[in-house]
Amino acid sequence: MAAILAAGDGAALTGMGGAALMRVNRYAARRIDVLVPKPRKSQPGFVAHTCRNLDPRDIVIVDRIPVATVARVLVDLTDDYDAEEIANVIHEAAHWNKFDFDATVAAMGRANGRRNLKVLEEALRMHLRGSAGSKSRVERRFRRLVVGAGLPAPVVNVVINGFEVDAYWPGLCVEVDGFGHRRERSKIEDRIKDAALRAAGYTVLRFTEDDVDFRPAWVLAQLAAQQLPRRVAG
Repeated sequence: MAAILAAGDGAALTGMGGAALMRVNRYAARRIDVLVPKPRKSQPGFVAHTCRNLDPRDIVIVDRIPVATVARVLVDLTDDYDAEEIANVIHEAAHWNKFDFDATVAAMGRANGRRNLKVLEEALRMHLRGSAGSKSRVERRFRRLVVGAGLPAPVVNVVINGFEVDAYWPGLCVEVDGFGHRRERSKIEDRIKDAALRAAGYTVLRFTEDDVDFRPAWVLAQLAAQQLPRRVAG
């Protein structure tokens, strides 16, 4: 509210701050982003983004604060977030019945000239494939490692045979464990999950955060052994 009042008439919250107000994000906002109808200087505490033709359909009032709709927030997130992160916001919004695919496409159409809309298009495709998007930094580092090596990108955080897996290719489930998986209870749950998936005919690989950060060549060798097809350049 302080940022909106400081930004003046016509201002509206957006970005991850807007997503937080709408209660559809898992990520902490890196900053407070505010849409303003005419050029205004950013101030300590918020960043102003000029949007001279903001459509009234893209603004709602939440807790007496003007804020971009979920659809418009998704458009604005393309300035700073990748497809996996935005897909996770879509997943959270859908969980709370706050995501509307058609409204998002319409908001994209009204956002004339936005150069990063392909990021949102990819996030929407991920959502339609059942992906919950990225939930952790180590998952994003793993995906960058895989794609950077020329391997096909997996579907991330998708439900397979009743279990959500971090990364999935047909027949192959990969788990990328952060430090929380070192707890004994987590280890037991992981063993149950892996056994059930293997019994259902899936190959299961499990990597640690240290594997991804300090043994990337070994990680890629394990994936290559599964004969994943390589992407064709161009």
